[in-house]
Amino acid sequence: MRVRSARSLIYFGFLAMVMAGGVPGIHAQGVSLVRSGSFEVGPFLGASYGIDKFRFMGGGNVTFAINKYILPYAEYSYFPGIGRTSISAFPGTASTFSADTSFPLSDFHGGVHIRFPIHESPVVPYAVIGLGGLTHFARTITATYTDASGKPAQIQFPVQAGTDFAVNFGGGIRYYVSQRFGVRVEAKGYRPSGGGASPITSTFGKVEFGFFFQLR
Repeated sequence: MRVRSARSLIYFGFLAMVMAGGVPGIHAQGVSLVRSGSFEVGPFLGASYGIDKFRFMGGGNVTFAINKYILPYAEYSYFPGIGRTSISAFPGTASTFSADTSFPLSDFHGGVHIRFPIHESPVVPYAVIGLGGLTHFARTITATYTDASGKPAQIQFPVQAGTDFAVNFGGGIRYYVSQRFGVRVEAKGYRPSGGGASPITSTFGKVEFGFFFQLR
C-alpha cells in the first residue's frame, strides 16, 4: 500500500508533464526558456519513506537563477506526524509495554539546483544538493504497561525539541510549459547527523511533484 502510493505520486507527476506537453508554449516560437536572472517560487507535494514509515509531506521553495545552469534556492518542507503504536519488552524481562507517539518534522535548508539544458528543449534535467536542519518538535509519549498487581497503568514522558544538521542530494526533471511556468518531479535523499537527541540517524528519501512560477 505504501509503495503503491509513492509510485502513484511519481506517475501523476510524469503524467502532468506529458499533458503539459500538449499546451502550446513559447518554446515553439524559438524564445529561450532557460534563462538567468529569474526569481522563481515553487509549491510541491510529495511523500517520504524511511523516517519511520511512509508519510505524505509538502512545502515550497524559492530560487534565483545566477545563470542558465546554477539556481541557488531556499526550501521548507513539513512532514506531518503520523500516530504510531509500538510494542516493546522491558529490558531483561518477557513483559511488554506499548507506546503511542507522533513524530512530525520540519526541514529548512538551502542549496543549489544545477540545470542541464538540452538546446531549447522544454525538458530540463537537474541535480540538487543542499544543507540545512531537520527539526523534531517537542512531544509527549504515552506508554501503557501492566503493573505488579496485574492492573494496566500508563506513564507519560516528554521528548524535547531539537534540530539535526542534514545533507540532502538528488535530482529531477523540469518541464517548461512557458517561460514563466512549469512542472517538475524530484527525488532526493537526506543524510542526517543524528545529533540533537533525535532518533533520525539513517538516510531517508522523499519524492515530490510541484509547480514553479517565474516572477521575472
